[in-house]
Amino acid sequence: MGTIVACSTPFGSSGIAVVRLSGPVSHKIVSSFLEKKIISKKHNTPTLCRLVDSDGRVFDEAVINFLFSPNTYTGEDLVEINLHGNPVIIQKTIDLCCSFGAEIAPGGEFTKRAYMNDKLDMSQAEAVASLISSKSILGAKLSYKNLRGSLLENILSIKNKIITTVGQIEFNLDISEEDLQPNLVSNSVLVLGECIESLSSAIKSFKAVNVLTSGASVVIAGPTNAGKSTLFNALLKKDRAIVSEIAGTTRDVLENTINIEGIPFVLKDTAGIRKTKNSIEKIGVEKSNEEILSADLVIYLGEPGSVLSSENDTVVYVFNKKDIRVGGGGYDISISALKNENISALKKIVLKKISSDFSDVGFIVTSQRQVSCLEKTTQHLLIAKKSLQNSPHLELVVEDLNFSLSFLDQITKKTTKDDVLDSVFSSFCVGK
Repeated sequence: MGTIVACSTPFGSSGIAVVRLSGPVSHKIVSSFLEKKIISKKHNTPTLCRLVDSDGRVFDEAVINFLFSPNTYTGEDLVEINLHGNPVIIQKTIDLCCSFGAEIAPGGEFTKRAYMNDKLDMSQAEAVASLISSKSILGAKLSYKNLRGSLLENILSIKNKIITTVGQIEFNLDISEEDLQPNLVSNSVLVLGECIESLSSAIKSFKAVNVLTSGASVVIAGPTNAGKSTLFNALLKKDRAIVSEIAGTTRDVLENTINIEGIPFVLKDTAGIRKTKNSIEKIGVEKSNEEILSADLVIYLGEPGSVLSSENDTVVYVFNKKDIRVGGGGYDISISALKNENISALKKIVLKKISSDFSDVGFIVTSQRQVSCLEKTTQHLLIAKKSLQNSPHLELVVEDLNFSLSFLDQITKKTTKDDVLDSVFSSFCVGK
């Protein structure tokens, strides 16, 4: 692989920016535009240097850190250039790197190389992306656990149980002695049941983890003139949506992110739901219904029980305009969005509804791809378990167990035949 270069800090003006290079000639490239050559480079020893242009004139002063393979993030020789965060200086540095043989790194290339060089497994690589994009500190902590190998540890534990089961069954099929393993079926069923339970728990917890890393989708919906936009502004504590007495003012979905006690919420203001002949307003109503169906939580400013195709525990029925209206029976809460009355109480209800699953998040998955792999693994384990209980054909059980391992392999390293053999013979006596 060639040498790549990219700015690792966000583009724009800043006190400090970091330009990184990785690859076989990264050290040589950076040395080419230093005013004074560093004769004896030492691993991970930051050095203050002056950067010079092709005309020999200094254009910035930077802290250069040379790192030697394999003890780097990518597993390759790597250089970090800490320079002043002027976009002109950053671009000039990158241009010089390219003129001496580097290539602009595509998105994710540094982490891809870390994976290719066995510095990270796939679960850890995905944890990097989750850690960077997490919208809450708790979500960042969970992603960091996976980066340090938490998901890998959990997956390997399940894989080892499945591999052991495969090894025992295959050994029994090869020897074909009836009394060799009298408890083979019952023990295997028990082990597979434990694996299924653990995987199911992880799949179930994904929704809670996803809220912490990506934010919960909270939709404000209801009929026209119910005060949805006023409530939207009250929750944001700023005038983001246009408020008017004219019905149907909101035509499109407005979004903004708020944070309630460390939990991120993607708040959405939707068009009023009513029958209309206006073609544009109809589109807005259709979008509102779509948002309701896909939301993690709906704040509904309308009659209790009137939200269709949505579970009861994902809807908060709100009686608005309590300052000018009488009623509120059957609603979850009465508020006045205009007067800012009971807004704090509404936030607490929203937080409680969303965060009820955060109490025990152990086996953490942070991407839909990982969830899909776990779901397919679970499906094959369920088939294998049922086959063990109802059929004498152990060959079919082994096939389903191998399928289940193949989906776990998409999250961690690939299972080999040697893994199965090691599992079989590790249980033998030392002298055997």
